[in-house]
Amino acid sequence: MTKVVAIADLHGNLPSDLPDGDVLVIAGDVCPVTNHEINFQERWLIEVFPQWLESLPHPEIVWIAGNHDFVCQRPGWAPTGRGRYLLDERTEVAGLSFYGTPWVPKLRGWAFFATDEELAERSATIPQVDVLISHGPPLGYGDLLARGGRAGSEALTKRLGEVPPQLCVFGHIHEDPGEWQLGETKLANVAHVDIRYEVRPGAARTYDL
Repeated sequence: MTKVVAIADLHGNLPSDLPDGDVLVIAGDVCPVTNHEINFQERWLIEVFPQWLESLPHPEIVWIAGNHDFVCQRPGWAPTGRGRYLLDERTEVAGLSFYGTPWVPKLRGWAFFATDEELAERSATIPQVDVLISHGPPLGYGDLLARGGRAGSEALTKRLGEVPPQLCVFGHIHEDPGEWQLGETKLANVAHVDIRYEVRPGAARTYDL
């Protein structure tokens, strides 16, 4: 068994009390919400984020970007420090396969925005893996907005039915954390902050796969 610890939507809040595990998964929006300038995010991802990653006890770290992480979509950008950064990529860690995708619908002008057509194309390329890491949620699961309506991806929900992973973790919608079951797949919105961008204690979840 491999113990996977999952969290999303750090927004610059770097917890020191994460549960122990074999693999830490971070499902996007790592940069501080206080400053979206590219140069600031680049410095933060060089000077602050890697130091935090180095302090963690988890042997392996896998992470993706989110719609607030503008610098990560700049051509040629690459992370420094520990961990495996995935951008529509697959990797194998600690005996499990992972795939990470940052794209979200309905947020034109933000990082990693995709139209419904683009989401359908990208979702169709998601392979069969043990753990799917998506910044945005699938439609109908962890995507309920406080103002009403849902913000998830229909294409992602469809793909989960076609190539069901053991676990799909995401965030993005801060106000709808929790766990769900879709066929063979455990779904989890593990947003670290709430709708006011205040830290939600105990947001990280642990899974034995």
